[in-house]
Amino acid sequence: MSRQSKRSKDDSQAAEGLDIATSGLDLDFSRNLITVMDAYRINRTYSTEFVDKKINKGELPRSFIQQWGTIRSVLHKLAALGPKVPNVEKWLNQKQYISFAAMALLTIAVPLLVFTWVLTLEWLQPIAFPLSIAAIALMLISWLSSSWYNRKVAWAIHYYIEDHPELVSNERRVLKKWTQSMIFHVARLMRKDGANPDKKLVKFFNDDYEGIEVIKEPSGFRKHYVVKIRLSAK
Repeated sequence: MSRQSKRSKDDSQAAEGLDIATSGLDLDFSRNLITVMDAYRINRTYSTEFVDKKINKGELPRSFIQQWGTIRSVLHKLAALGPKVPNVEKWLNQKQYISFAAMALLTIAVPLLVFTWVLTLEWLQPIAFPLSIAAIALMLISWLSSSWYNRKVAWAIHYYIEDHPELVSNERRVLKKWTQSMIFHVARLMRKDGANPDKKLVKFFNDDYEGIEVIKEPSGFRKHYVVKIRLSAK
């Protein structure tokens, strides 16, 4: 067995045996962490920068910080799967090219337009106005194509995992376990603080947990569930 394979196996065993340390985690941080961990179960790779910032500021308990490396390794394994799916890296590059072209054109068009208006340089008008219209059009295309590419990539990853469930089955299982623990923790915090669960809704991408109530289902423009965590959740 290679050193990398052994390390991966050790990380997987460590994750499966880990019970997430929720003590000392505040309500808002816990709600955000729930969304992130649940999202990674379906390979929606949200940023975990908010965790690192709190760690750097010394705002998280040591027990959680000691576990964060293991938790992050699980998230990173799921995130690393995307580029390995056929065509995904190509589509992401195409999306980036369109976005770069739109920003570059806008960077050129805006100063030209400003010079035309402020300095009344009439000879620039035949260049500035068409260029500005083209920049706006390309920005719109970039925005629309970004959504299209994101959806295309998400479905490609989904179907790939459906065909190869063994690749991430362990990671998805431990993420569900950790998310469930966080749900119970949030319920305890709300009971303790007297918080209104209707004002502390959480974004979910899966609804297979105990102690939750779905308020809004995913729709055309909303890709997630809006969920209330019941105070009775244990």
